[in-house]
Amino acid sequence: MSQLPSLNPLAAIGSAVQQTVTIATCTSAGLGRNSAQPGGIYEEPDTDEIIVRPLKTYRNGAETGVLSEFKKYGVSSRGEDILVPVEIVAYLDPMINAAAADGVTLQVTSGFRTMEYQERLKRELGSTAARPGFSPHQAGYAVDFSTRGRGQYEWMVRNAYRYGFVRTVPRERWHWEYRGTWGGQEKPSWAAPTATSMFQFVAANHACGQSPNGGSRAMKSAYWYRKDGQHPDEQTRGATNTWVGPDGSYLPDKFDNEFPGWDSV
Repeated sequence: MSQLPSLNPLAAIGSAVQQTVTIATCTSAGLGRNSAQPGGIYEEPDTDEIIVRPLKTYRNGAETGVLSEFKKYGVSSRGEDILVPVEIVAYLDPMINAAAADGVTLQVTSGFRTMEYQERLKRELGSTAARPGFSPHQAGYAVDFSTRGRGQYEWMVRNAYRYGFVRTVPRERWHWEYRGTWGGQEKPSWAAPTATSMFQFVAANHACGQSPNGGSRAMKSAYWYRKDGQHPDEQTRGATNTWVGPDGSYLPDKFDNEFPGWDSV
């Protein structure tokens, strides 16, 4: 069990809250921890949902090949089709279905990105967007989810690694990558290496704005907001350990108490 103090920002007011929250979520974040290796539950994609659209892939700035078969998950807020390679869909849909069975709707907000779309994001978002050719979305294995809805982020933190999806960007709660096993199909040449733990890339104890623990001030669009203004994200302007959930609790500790062994399955 980690040693991060329980967050109770209502226990104090004013600068005292600021000090308590900052220490709890950054400086004194708990001991490092690992989880069971991310898995992967395979389900053959429905052929009626497959879209054929040959698109170039990129990794580390270089063109690496072409992906041709995708499933469409709607249209993004910028008017782009949300496409996910069928090789990833085979593991993504079982996770979406499992969440739905628990009453949680997982909404995919971004999948594969063309060079043109990544260039557009770079122009519009500046330094907050990856350089064109370097985004894992252009390689094919990255998927963004809405984490703002009812129970979505908590469900994913607790369960996504079982389906092979892990967080890889400390300041982005919405960004997940398929880093699981490949039972059911041959591992594609463009796939990312399998992760050793759900905390491999975003450490459970990541210190905000510090290295080498992968700490980073959360992007404002990832903040949790509450009407009382007492959430750690608000108190520290995003300088929180991003395993903190919408209720202000540090989720690994919360799940240790509520679901013992949750990260060892």
